[in-house]
Amino acid sequence: TAFLSLMVILVPFLLITAVFSRTSILELQPTVSQGGAAPVSDPLQLQVTLRREMIEVSYRGQTPAVQIPRSTDGHALSSLAAMAAELKARYPQSREAILLLEPQIPYNDLIQVLDALRVRRQRHEDTPKPEELFPLITLGEAPTASEPGRGAP
Repeated sequence: TAFLSLMVILVPFLLITAVFSRTSILELQPTVSQGGAAPVSDPLQLQVTLRREMIEVSYRGQTPAVQIPRSTDGHALSSLAAMAAELKARYPQSREAILLLEPQIPYNDLIQVLDALRVRRQRHEDTPKPEELFPLITLGEAPTASEPGRGAP
């Protein structure tokens, strides 16, 4: 009976102190090597390059790339989100984006940029309503400034 008394006390205690966490999984597209590039079907061809000092956005027909200086106040992310929403309005059938990263970019910055590109959170009747922007994101390594010709066409 001592074991039963221990279980009667221990099980509710463990259930009360348990911490439940939510885990989400984000699906990303595999990186396509330069030699075996797949045929391009996306009319926008959005390419975002995340650098230490700026975010570069290029897409078909945009020359040169739009450069958004990065700052600690979140202005760069809101500008990127606004630009992504504007591009989605112009190209509603486009679902793909390529995100290129410089080495040593913090993981939190990557997640914030992914969120800004994937979903736009709008308020509709006092409740947040997510609107899908570019859910199919491919990750890759950003070219250095000395590598010409690796931008979006």
